[in-house]
Amino acid sequence: MASKALEKIEAALPTAPQNRQLDALRLIAEQTTPKEEIRWRPGRGGARLPYTDTAYVIRALNQAFGWDWDFVADNEELLLNGARPFEVKVRGTLIVRLGGQSVTKTQFGCQPIEMLKDGSAPVSIGDCYKGAASDALKKCASLLGIALDLYDSDSPVHGGREHQQSGERQQRQGPAQPSQPTAGKAGQIRALASALKWDDAKLINEIFARFNIALESIGAIETLDGGQQAELIQALKAELSARAQTTSK
Repeated sequence: MASKALEKIEAALPTAPQNRQLDALRLIAEQTTPKEEIRWRPGRGGARLPYTDTAYVIRALNQAFGWDWDFVADNEELLLNGARPFEVKVRGTLIVRLGGQSVTKTQFGCQPIEMLKDGSAPVSIGDCYKGAASDALKKCASLLGIALDLYDSDSPVHGGREHQQSGERQQRQGPAQPSQPTAGKAGQIRALASALKWDDAKLINEIFARFNIALESIGAIETLDGGQQAELIQALKAELSARAQTTSK
C-alpha cells in the first residue's frame, strides 16, 4: 500500500517537490526528529523534556502530504479547580490524504491557564484554547510518526534503551572504575561525572541537551571539540561546587 502510494506521488509531482515530499515521508517513517528542531523545557524533578514547535509539525505535514490535510479542534472544555479555571482541553482531529487514501487521527490537547499576577483573572482564555489546539495537533501528528521519538523514552533523544539499561546496571553495581588512567579534558569530564555520581546515560543526555550532539557511547566524548569539552568541564565543576555548598549548609 505504502509503495503504491509513493509511486503515485512520484508520477504526479515535479522532480523537486517530489524529492522533498519523499524525503519528508521517509523521515516520518523513520520517526526521527531533526536535531535542529528539538527544543528542551524543564519538567518535574529537575528533568529536561524534549519537544518541538508547532511550526515544525505543520511544515512536516505540508511537505509530506502536499498541503492535502485538514485539522479540526472541537469539544472545547474549561476545567475548574473549585471555582478557579486552571486548564482548557480540546479534541483534535487530523486527516491526511496520500495516494487517494485518507488517514484520520484523533487526540486531546490541553493548556494550563496563566493567571494575572494578582490572581484576579486569566491572562487570555483564547490563547489557552489556541495552545491546546496546537498540543492536540502535535499529538495527532505523533501517531503518524512526526516527532514520535520525542515521546519515546527508548529513543536516542532520551539516551536509548541501551543507555538506560547501562545506567540501571551501574546503579546496582556502583560506579564503574576505569581500567586505566584517563588523561586530558575527556578524562576530567569522566572524573567529574563520577564525582557527581552520574551514570553514562545522564552524562550523554547532558551533552545532548547542552550541545545538541547525540553520542553513541561515553567513549565518544573525545569527538567533542576543545571548546565544548572546556564548557562541559566548567559546568560539571559548577554543579559539583553547588552540591557541596548545599551539603555543607
